[in-house]
Amino acid sequence: MTILYSLNKPMLSTIIITAVLCVFFILFYFLALRKIDPLKKTPKWLIPFLFIVDLINVFVKDNIGVRWKTFAPWFLSLTIFIFFANISAVYLLENPTSYIMVTFTLAMCSFFVIQGAGILSNGGLGYLKSFLDPNPIMLPMNIISDISLPISLCLRLFGNVISGTAITILIKSSFGWLSVPIMPFINLLFDIAFSIIQVAVFVILSIIFTSMKIKDEEKIYSK
Repeated sequence: MTILYSLNKPMLSTIIITAVLCVFFILFYFLALRKIDPLKKTPKWLIPFLFIVDLINVFVKDNIGVRWKTFAPWFLSLTIFIFFANISAVYLLENPTSYIMVTFTLAMCSFFVIQGAGILSNGGLGYLKSFLDPNPIMLPMNIISDISLPISLCLRLFGNVISGTAITILIKSSFGWLSVPIMPFINLLFDIAFSIIQVAVFVILSIIFTSMKIKDEEKIYSK
């Protein structure tokens, strides 16, 4: 309990969102998915879930290739968490992605996945040699480029969330009571629509950066 009291609101929200999502998907699997017969018609309630999973799988296949099954679960998990974190104000929680340490942690996780993809695809020696491409003089630039990657992802997500919050506060302060009728629509726009855009940008960039670390011959996926 002492540890929970010492946590700030965004970190506590992160723990709550993660715990709720884990419990939901465990129950979802045991109470729903296991009972579905794959040989029968797909239930209509399952179609939105299948659409999201297929969307991620197809994009990962097109960019990462033969190793897509290794990375697709991570990118799907990243998509789900960031989306629910971004809309946490809807269910009265502090937005975790408005806290730069949370966005930095997400960016670092993606960074290690990206570097791991390079080692997995090229081997340890091949991965190190890639920093000398296209010639050894590019070594400092390639190192800086990789180091700046998580910083870029972190600040992009954090900046988008903060800018949305700032605009909402500006509208409230500028129009006062007149803003009350339109605030539900403003909140819906920033909490839902912009959240989808932020998720898409973060995840798509992470997938593309991962693809850049993988050998070209492994990017060709065939069933």
